[in-house]
Amino acid sequence: MELNFESLPNGVDLINLSGKMDLAGAQQIDLRFNAIAGKSHKVIVNFENVNFLASMGIRTLIMAAKTIQLKGGKMVILKPNADVESVLVGSGTDTFIPIYQDLDTAISSVNI
Repeated sequence: MELNFESLPNGVDLINLSGKMDLAGAQQIDLRFNAIAGKSHKVIVNFENVNFLASMGIRTLIMAAKTIQLKGGKMVILKPNADVESVLVGSGTDTFIPIYQDLDTAISSVNI
């Protein structure tokens, strides 16, 4: 699992993930992902290049989203493929971390 980070205008942080977010993948990015969540208030997690999501990956997402939410911020997921989106919806993760298919809408949703 690879994690690339970039800052967008208006204090929005974009985390680009690629690979499998299984146990090994989640462990590879967990520390860095949580460090970003610890300092950010507006986070978009781009799932466009994530081809697998397991429970440890969901745990990483939820822990980071809770950290951001406790600071009054918001985290959203961008462009998961159909298989990954079905895991997010089936686990109920989408009720806590909204899913968007376009970057402009995702940016608008965290800029509240």
